[in-house]
Amino acid sequence: MLVSHTVTLHLISLVILFGIATGSTLALLLCMAPWGNRRANRCLGMLLTICNLVALAYIAHIEVERLPAAFHAVFALQLLFGPFLYFYCRLLTEPGFHWRARHLWHLLPALASALLWLWQLPVAGGDLLSAPCIGDATCTASDMTRARFVHRAAAMISPIVYSLWVLRLLRPYQRWIKESYSNIESVNLRWLRVLSYVFLATTAVAILVEIANWLALGRNLTPGLLQALVPLMLSVLLGWFGLQQRSIRLSVASPGDEPTPDETEKQVAENSPPTSRKPAVRNLSESTAEALWQRLQLTMEQQKPYLEPGLKIAQLARQLDVPPHHLSETINGIAGQSFYDFINQYRVEEAARLLTAPSNTHLSVTDIGLQAGFNSNSTFFSQFKRRLGVSPSRYRSREA
Repeated sequence: MLVSHTVTLHLISLVILFGIATGSTLALLLCMAPWGNRRANRCLGMLLTICNLVALAYIAHIEVERLPAAFHAVFALQLLFGPFLYFYCRLLTEPGFHWRARHLWHLLPALASALLWLWQLPVAGGDLLSAPCIGDATCTASDMTRARFVHRAAAMISPIVYSLWVLRLLRPYQRWIKESYSNIESVNLRWLRVLSYVFLATTAVAILVEIANWLALGRNLTPGLLQALVPLMLSVLLGWFGLQQRSIRLSVASPGDEPTPDETEKQVAENSPPTSRKPAVRNLSESTAEALWQRLQLTMEQQKPYLEPGLKIAQLARQLDVPPHHLSETINGIAGQSFYDFINQYRVEEAARLLTAPSNTHLSVTDIGLQAGFNSNSTFFSQFKRRLGVSPSRYRSREA
């Protein structure tokens, strides 16, 4: 005799499961596929996996009537969101960053929170995730109630602290890439800034919901639900930026593309953000800087290196046979610009010339931007309008 069982799930559980499925697939790709910064990708994959585990635990909490009380200790994983976001930022912005024993202290709050959950037992499962009661004469503020409050407060403070920390780390990185790259779309880490703001926004909403629950304004939405939806938001963001940014999009390298150890060390030296070490040369003399500036202008006019979309300051410095920091100091001091702005100024001037050339009427505006050295329409249009006050299309029609 066959016995049929009907399995029903809440709609929100199905939505979260969709996010978990998407997030798990992306986490697997990040951990295994050979592209970009592999260590950073694995760290991001671990972050997605942690989010998925928390989301699964939340589904079990709302769908299963009886769960072991100790099961709820898994919610201590919420305190790992911030640390792994921080490690991801360090791995992306500091090629020489490696895991050290001293970094384990970032994981201690999660361990302490798990022990705190276990210390509360035995408690009814429904009470484990309930907010401490405020202003209720019938509510007893027990040690376990206070312990739950400590966990919930820590789960909200941690992502705020780490998100602000990541945004602070990104500020000098943003300055550095403008001093080193002429095109920054693939290295600007806009994805990481957006991810940090998502964590901040989600946590802010969770705090407001918590306050509303304390004031008995309604319980249709809970902070736990918001944290369970994080994998879905991460998956959507990762998928979107995976299509937009080369640093996330899947690409398979050919066997001959693997750098040798010497080449890797050289790339790290050239592409690492500046550290706190004292530079070899603090200032150039006025005559030396002026001579280098004249050579630079002559090179820009005759050889037009700015037409190379991937031009870096290290490449241009080798062409001029000077240290990169000498070239950067000269551009900053005399032109009053970063390397990024300096190169794109030449590209805009080149694009303006090409747009008005009678022989280029058959070329589209996008083609003109590519010929001028830009590697994306967004950068071309924004830089052109910023410097000339009109879009490339309007400029072409006006000058025709």
